Amino acid sequence: MRDGQDIERALGDHANSVWRACLVYLPPSEAEDVFQETFLKYAQHDEPFADEGHVRAWLLRVAINGCKDVLRSARRQNVSLDERMELLGDEGLGAQAPSETGLREVLDAMESLGDPPKTQLYLALCEGYTAREIGRMCNMPEGTVYSWISRGKRRLREVLS
Repeated sequence: MRDGQDIERALGDHANSVWRACLVYLPPSEAEDVFQETFLKYAQHDEPFADEGHVRAWLLRVAINGCKDVLRSARRQNVSLDERMELLGDEGLGAQAPSETGLREVLDAMESLGDPPKTQLYLALCEGYTAREIGRMCNMPEGTVYSWISRGKRRLREVLS
């Protein structure tokens, strides 16, 4: 088990990225659970990390996998995008949040992508990872990552235009 200072440092450095990743997949009420489970797994993970980038990548991968598990869960109810918007409100969007209409369009477009390319596109556009880094995180060749990102961008443009 990791010591308290290490856990606090990881929370301070990576909480916002993990939280945003969770919100891409889930409404805030469910995202909170995955967020907490992600950092609990970090606390229990005894293996050393190469550097801070490795910690961040590991946390994001665990969070995204946790979100996917929730989405696959048989007990999860289908929630419409309108219900998600009501649950989301202004929470976690910050002062420079797009209008509700714009956010609804982006969420709807991201939701329509499926996975892949949803994860690869999120990691590239929102988290700033390179295709090489995403390939390592998702266990796929770099060229495949580029293809998924390209397809995802094209589909987003089609849906949003």
